Amino acid sequence: MLIQRALPLVLSYLLLIAAAISLDYILHAVGLAWIGRYLGVAGTVFLASSFGYSARKKKIVKNGTIRFFLRLHCNAGWIGTLMILVHSGIHFNALLPWMATLCMMTVTASGHVGQYLVRKLREEVNMKKKKTGIDNDRDEDIERQCYWDSVTLKALEKWRTIHMPIVSVLLGLTLLHIATILLFMNWR
Repeated sequence: MLIQRALPLVLSYLLLIAAAISLDYILHAVGLAWIGRYLGVAGTVFLASSFGYSARKKKIVKNGTIRFFLRLHCNAGWIGTLMILVHSGIHFNALLPWMATLCMMTVTASGHVGQYLVRKLREEVNMKKKKTGIDNDRDEDIERQCYWDSVTLKALEKWRTIHMPIVSVLLGLTLLHIATILLFMNWR
């Protein structure tokens, strides 16, 4: 069961890393490595657009379904992370890019795990509750299992208390990175 749930997460995460390495390699092989510099801007735009989900949940944005904004959040986050990984060139020359990239990968992993596991557990808890209600069976084992699934679901729903502070740190590191680029850029 754990492999069935964890495998898609691990594959998606590994696919992200493999795609970044492959794309970076291709750009270097065809002499277009300079494009990576500008993928940082595009990736940041994608990541910024993923905040539409939070804005919709908080009703700052009133149009569109939550489901649409969640899909946008997940896809824009994955694509933005890919672009920024290529931007970093999978090699780092300073402490700030290392910290920002590690933070970004932690946010991405947290988002993958949290969103997937909460959804799956919610489906299982609802299915078990429906099953026990339909059968009108008050078997203690089923009731105990539903209880522990509910407790696990509530714990996993609290992953946002970890995810959001890491996002805030990533935002701060991103702004610091942009500020240092602007400060040390050769403006001639």
